[in-house]
Amino acid sequence: MSLEVVAAIIFFENKILVTQRKFHKNPAFSYKFEFPGGKVEDNEDKITALRRELLEELNLELTNFKHFASYNYSYETDKIKLHFFLSNVNELKLTLKVHETYKLVTIKQLSKLDWLAADYKVIEMLQNKYL
Repeated sequence: MSLEVVAAIIFFENKILVTQRKFHKNPAFSYKFEFPGGKVEDNEDKITALRRELLEELNLELTNFKHFASYNYSYETDKIKLHFFLSNVNELKLTLKVHETYKLVTIKQLSKLDWLAADYKVIEMLQNKYL
């Protein structure tokens, strides 16, 4: 099965917002960090999907997105096409609805966290571009 997934790399005061998943029966997903976002629904464009997911997961309403990277990744059971978008906020007011916690980290600190496997490639891209 192939899924389209969108994620936001949200800058706030020169740090990036990252979210940590809750417990999952599959250790590949349990308590892993990720960039907030989610699946693109049928008949939904990527930006609409990203705005919906950010509202559903974090109660964040963002409008400024710039495409950063897209690539394919294969987990054991799913193939996903990931689309990452850059955004920024001047104030950070969010409500965690589905995540364990969130952090604000520098680009350098990103690689110190335990991420979903699919996200390591974009972290490397971010570090190559901004460090």
